[in-house]
Amino acid sequence: MPSKHTQLYKVEQYLQKNDLVYVNRATENFQLPLHNHDFIELAYVAEGKGFHHIGEEVVPVYKGLLFVLPPGVSHVFRPSTPSRTSPPLIVYNCVFLPSLLVSLNEWIGGEPPIVDFLEKQLTHPSAFQSVFDSNYLIDSLFRSMLREYEQPQNGSPAYLQALLVQLLVSIYRLMQDTNKPLLEEKASTSFAQIISDLEQHPHESVTVGQLAARCGWSERHFSRVFKQHTGQSFLQYLQHLRIKKSCELLRSSQLKISAIAEEAGYKNIDAFLTHFKRIAGMTPREYRRMVQ
Repeated sequence: MPSKHTQLYKVEQYLQKNDLVYVNRATENFQLPLHNHDFIELAYVAEGKGFHHIGEEVVPVYKGLLFVLPPGVSHVFRPSTPSRTSPPLIVYNCVFLPSLLVSLNEWIGGEPPIVDFLEKQLTHPSAFQSVFDSNYLIDSLFRSMLREYEQPQNGSPAYLQALLVQLLVSIYRLMQDTNKPLLEEKASTSFAQIISDLEQHPHESVTVGQLAARCGWSERHFSRVFKQHTGQSFLQYLQHLRIKKSCELLRSSQLKISAIAEEAGYKNIDAFLTHFKRIAGMTPREYRRMVQ
């Protein structure tokens, strides 16, 4: 259930009269409030790193990650750090009403699997989907859509709809490709459960070999599926989760930095400081001063 502090954004704030699609490219900050909306939003991370707060979840984000956000889903993007010297988190947004799907289905030709995707994945009120743009085709489509939206010409509305159809079909294909290896293997433990365990307990010591064994996969296959699913290697993903946890502790506690490093899963304080500076763009002490 959305928080009472969640703001509702209405489609009239974005779509002018007779417009069917809204596209922008925004630099995320800490001022935008948690919000939900009465429209469908496709949000694509174009540059930088940070976190996406979706309902009760906090998802690490990075270049190439796309989110399909149906109406009613509360969310907000946040940069990894408030530092102005760190690389910004930049997100493309494409906004349209569910009613547009009716006409777009005709463009697609009524292919049952894709139509089912459009109707269920894009309009379910309590779900969201994410996918990694492994070949950066989505990036190219968003660039084209933004250019057409900001510099309209004759036929721009039809051209934007054609690009949106390409975008939706490309997302569908990526989701099919992402899920395929998981469906082909009869894993003894859900891969999604392993990701959930990592996010909830990033401080615990675990190896690729141990996780692969839980799935009944080889280390090589597990690493390949992990990279396909998250867009990062296991170690990169784990480091980001640990730094995220340490940021939370720096904001919410007065623990010493050495204790926070240990709580986040680092036995070596120098390694913690190195990884924190690389990911957050500042030292833990600087981060604490900024957020408290």
